[in-house]
Amino acid sequence: MNKKTLLAGLAMASLAPMAVDAAEPSLCTRLADEARRAPPATWAQPDPLSAWVKPAQPAKPSPTVTAMANDARWRELLAASESRPMAVQQLADTSVYVVDEVAGTAHCQSLVLVDARPGRPSRQLKPPFDLDGTQLCTTQSAGFARVLGRPAIVVGGAPSMTSPDLRYRMATWTGQAWAQRCSITLRRQTAMTAAQRFCAPGSTVCDAGQPVAQRLAQAYEAGTLDAQAFNAGRKPDAAVAAALNPLLDEPGAIGNMNPPFPMFGAEEQPQDAMRTVFSNAAPSRLPVWVNGRWWLAAVGRSGVGWREGDAVLVALFAPPGRSADGVASYQFVVGPTALRDVTTADDGP
Repeated sequence: MNKKTLLAGLAMASLAPMAVDAAEPSLCTRLADEARRAPPATWAQPDPLSAWVKPAQPAKPSPTVTAMANDARWRELLAASESRPMAVQQLADTSVYVVDEVAGTAHCQSLVLVDARPGRPSRQLKPPFDLDGTQLCTTQSAGFARVLGRPAIVVGGAPSMTSPDLRYRMATWTGQAWAQRCSITLRRQTAMTAAQRFCAPGSTVCDAGQPVAQRLAQAYEAGTLDAQAFNAGRKPDAAVAAALNPLLDEPGAIGNMNPPFPMFGAEEQPQDAMRTVFSNAAPSRLPVWVNGRWWLAAVGRSGVGWREGDAVLVALFAPPGRSADGVASYQFVVGPTALRDVTTADDGP
């Protein structure tokens, strides 16, 4: 074998591992394969990816971690509070850290990625994804995790408080740069289940109102609720029509931003406010025909203020629609039941 042939062979051998790495499926592709094989019950869980995505814990105390948690450069960059150290996570088996702060009622996260090697000044790292305009609040965040056993940065979560879907971007670290950038979207099917109901003592409406309330909740959740269509074109009587136009807009009345959800004494026992209060999410009011007469109905997502819960609430009232006029209230919980589909995309090396 001549020298030129030997050198060519060595060059090809050195490139072989790189070719294998390049051909390796991304974390998102591998995660999607696991998701498709998972038992159906997996997708009813609050964190269905927990078997494969293990979030990193806060970095163990060390002089390096303490310095980063109090570094004036990162504090100024994040506009972080002066009153407490910033949080620090370490990407397993690397010199890469995330320094962050979570603040506000929406739990919004601001962060910086830092490379901190012994004996060298720490330096800011560019994220593997463009995070400008990304709202890392409420249901979405960024951090490190082991994904299928491999250290990675994971960014994302549910698109909203009421969405069953999950969307993430991921990337690994080679020791010098980010690699295997990819994204994964998991869409889940949901089902609505009748949960609690509350009835005025001696109410004759409660049983008859249950199926009507469930139809209301389903139409509201689907975004197809229309008062005229719901009532098959029938028009309400004069008292209910007058109560709807205009709505009684006062605290504890149906026209308030958060209509009352009467519980007829059940509120004296501990209740989950996220399931027994109307949120700010545009509840609807309309007439409904139940048990041989017209009633005022309020239907909307549960929650506290702008925070939406996992229930759709329905309350029935006699005119003019004050809390004291309530006759029945119903709670329907919406939750994920199965994986609808999963899609992935590789975003480059």
